[in-house]
This record gives sequence, C-alpha cells and structure tokens, in this order.
Amino acid sequence: MGKVNNVWSYFARHKYLITIVIGLLLVGVIDENSTRKYIMLRMHYNEVQAELKEYEEQFRRDSIRLSALNANKRGVERVARERYFMKRPNEDVFVLSTDEIANENTK
Repeated sequence: MGKVNNVWSYFARHKYLITIVIGLLLVGVIDENSTRKYIMLRMHYNEVQAELKEYEEQFRRDSIRLSALNANKRGVERVARERYFMKRPNEDVFVLSTDEIANENTK
C-alpha cells in the first residue's frame, strides 16, 4: 500500500507537469492534426505550388504558340509536316534519322 501512495502522491504533486507533457505529445506527435503532420502537409503544399507555377508557365508559352499558329495558317502546315510527317497528295516525304550515327558513336 505504501508504493501506491508514493506513486499517487508523485502524480498529485506533478499533475500539471504530467498534463502539459501529455498535451504536448498529443498536439505535437500523436494526433492526426499534429504539428508533424502540419509540417509534412506544408512541405507537400509548397511542392504542389512550385509544380503549379511550372504548369502555368508552360500554359502561357503554349498559348502564345497557339495564337501564333492561329494567326498564320502556313505555321499550322509547317507543324503538321515537321511533327506528324503529313504531306500533300502529290509529294513524297523522306525522313532523315541520326539514329545510326548515334549508335556508332556509343560503340
């Protein structure tokens, strides 16, 4: 019985300290809304914001290119020929590749 009274008196004397430590553990580490979780979410938010800026910049560049293509119909034809190897009915397209040269350089 003496040990139980000693433990109980220790808790009674330090009840505020024990409550504060338990509260800090809950708020800082254990709880799903903890400070650790907040820091992790904040880091993820910053990464997503950086990615969003990259996409906005890419959108801006592509919008400028699209408006330039819409203004110049010859530009659309040039892109179709270069990227998609499209051709007029009365012409032949020859595709020159540097794959063999690259393979020889790596040997």
